[in-house]
Amino acid sequence: MSNVSGAAQIRALADEILLEGTFRMEGPISQQGLSIIPIVVADPTEASSDYLNAAQALKTGVLVITEAGDQVETILAHNTGSVPVLIEEGEVLRAHGSQDRMVVASLLLQPGEQRRIPVKCVHAPHGLVAGAGYSSMGAASHKLRGSVKRQKYESIMCDVDHYTPEHAVDQGGIWGDVDHYCGAAGSSDRTKYTDSLEKQREKVREAAEKLRALLPEGTCGLIAIDSKGNVRAIEIYRSSQAFLSRAGLIESLLLAVLGDGTTPQEKEAAWAKALQILMKLKDISEDEVIVQEGSQNLHLRLEELTGEAITGKTRDDSPEVVLYCSIGTTS
Repeated sequence: MSNVSGAAQIRALADEILLEGTFRMEGPISQQGLSIIPIVVADPTEASSDYLNAAQALKTGVLVITEAGDQVETILAHNTGSVPVLIEEGEVLRAHGSQDRMVVASLLLQPGEQRRIPVKCVHAPHGLVAGAGYSSMGAASHKLRGSVKRQKYESIMCDVDHYTPEHAVDQGGIWGDVDHYCGAAGSSDRTKYTDSLEKQREKVREAAEKLRALLPEGTCGLIAIDSKGNVRAIEIYRSSQAFLSRAGLIESLLLAVLGDGTTPQEKEAAWAKALQILMKLKDISEDEVIVQEGSQNLHLRLEELTGEAITGKTRDDSPEVVLYCSIGTTS
């Protein structure tokens, strides 16, 4: 871990956007009451980081995720490629013959590295089948990801030295969220989250496709604002391709505001809100960012938003920066 404080790294990320050095914001686009302010790579040389995200890596076969068979809360991930792989918190993994899981902490897997990754079950009936493989379904629902963020932050606040993400997140709470989500989807099997996730996404598929079509070239993140002017999420990658490969993210945001109202914020108001939240990130205090010694993960809370960022180097000779940041509401 860098000697630079976690808060300083979050402040530096905000500066990279506000000063339009590495990133810049583009004008708001909207669908169904959701306003999105795209974050675009302004300087590809400075912004680009040589990593793949989980969906890219699984699709191309350089990331292999398998069931260990001996633990419910961890599965095995192996990066067989030549560049790091970012596995995002909230990534839903469909098992082929075992139990579907959701990743509960972002991590960066180095080339050739094999390690256990922290997960929670999102499908109750299956037993564990050692050697079963996994594929990506993209981002979990906004509420479920928010619940994970909240539990982790509260846990690490209480005991940073003994914090582990797989123990911070309560499996019983996950089952409750899964049951509620499946019920809302009208699923006959209220334990199979992955099927309901696909079904719910269909409700907003057209709107999500329209939003994606409007994203400017080089989009690597977003700030999402609902019709009431509340910031729902900030998602930033140091890679445009990694952001665009994250399936289900925009759908999860649209579903989170479904029923809140279809009139989006005026463009000027949405822009002002995005600037306001970035200014707050720029001024985030040391006690709002918690880092476990030796970890690349930063845990932060900013008013109603809670999240996680992961740090690393864009080049061997560069300082550590935030490679990925995911902040959102917890409900």
